[in-house]
Amino acid sequence: MNLWRLVIVLFVGVALIGCQYKVPLMNTPVDVSGKLTKGGQALGNVTLMLQPLETGHPVPLAVGNDGSFKGTVIPGKYAYFLVAKEDGSSNLNGVDKSLMEANMTRTVKIEPGQTQLDVSL
Repeated sequence: MNLWRLVIVLFVGVALIGCQYKVPLMNTPVDVSGKLTKGGQALGNVTLMLQPLETGHPVPLAVGNDGSFKGTVIPGKYAYFLVAKEDGSSNLNGVDKSLMEANMTRTVKIEPGQTQLDVSL
């Protein structure tokens, strides 16, 4: 019976210690803002998708009519592509369809502390 008490006490102790451990982030997230352009003209009303090439999660950035976007991103290297709005309001006439597919060679790098991210197609 005493063995079971010892096992239970050890289990509870390890559980309490383990619950206090926090997994550190690889990098502190940064708030970035920028402009999406094509040929020097703003390209808007789309979603700019950032696909991490290292670790992390995809980041969708809503792009306004004027080409501006903002969001929170973990610093690192990302492939990017465009996604049309589901409501059909995106104006992607003249935009190469390859920009709407993930391409691991079309990348941006976000550095720790970076706040500006302009993407020119």
